[in-house]
Amino acid sequence: MIARLVGEFDVGAALPLQRTLCDLVASDGVVIDLSRTSRLSTAAMGALTAAHDEAARHRTSVHVTGASRALLRQLRRSGLDARLNYYANLADAVESALAARDAEMSGR
Repeated sequence: MIARLVGEFDVGAALPLQRTLCDLVASDGVVIDLSRTSRLSTAAMGALTAAHDEAARHRTSVHVTGASRALLRQLRRSGLDARLNYYANLADAVESALAARDAEMSGR
């Protein structure tokens, strides 16, 4: 599943974002595409972290791609780029998500 975030995600948008992403990762790996996202608040970054943690509980995965330079700097400063499996392009993120799903399926 690819979740493309569009616009700004401020404090008010963080909780709905977290609920949506956590629901998605509960059943399958998710690629989060930030290419149309202009801003992430600290709370919205927390929603990404919560989705990552939820994915770990369900043995799925979160892969992030498409951040602008400013968003990527923000992710790097917080350490989330490594924790969230950040990829420079969508194709690599999707390929990694599929490989993670295949590995999980073969391990069951």
